Amino acid sequence: MRKIAANLVYPCIEKPIKFGHLVVDDDGTILDIVDTGGKLIEEEGLEYHNGVLVPGFIVNSTNADMTEKGVRIRFLSGVQLDVTDPNQLPYNTKELVVNQMFDLQTDGASFDDALANATIGAARILGIDDKYGCFKKGIKPGVVLLYPFDFVNSKMRHDTLSKRLV
Repeated sequence: MRKIAANLVYPCIEKPIKFGHLVVDDDGTILDIVDTGGKLIEEEGLEYHNGVLVPGFIVNSTNADMTEKGVRIRFLSGVQLDVTDPNQLPYNTKELVVNQMFDLQTDGASFDDALANATIGAARILGIDDKYGCFKKGIKPGVVLLYPFDFVNSKMRHDTLSKRLV
């Protein structure tokens, strides 16, 4: 079991939780989402990360289709990628999603809207929102850390990176 905390936790189906933390079991299933009331707490075994915790990214576009085994993604280059678990997207695909989220912000979208596009919104479009796209007890959406983050303006920075934690 892991307890993972950050400056902000974005469940994507509820408001962000300041200094919240997630409790996940060994296979990545969310056991609990803890709201600390905005207070930074110290607790034995709690991993703290400077950044934002978000659910695993899901590629959402007309270039993604459901298949019997998962999701098939078609890139502009003509390459096709079959993914059985959206949490297992290759690293470069995750960085493309982060770049797309930043571009959406640059075009005027809020961070919340850009994040929803890459998580719960994409899961709904693909019909997999019962398993992925948000932090909810009993599912294993994957946990991604976005860092560094502009907390003053609630948005990603030009140098924001993603790191898969679970």
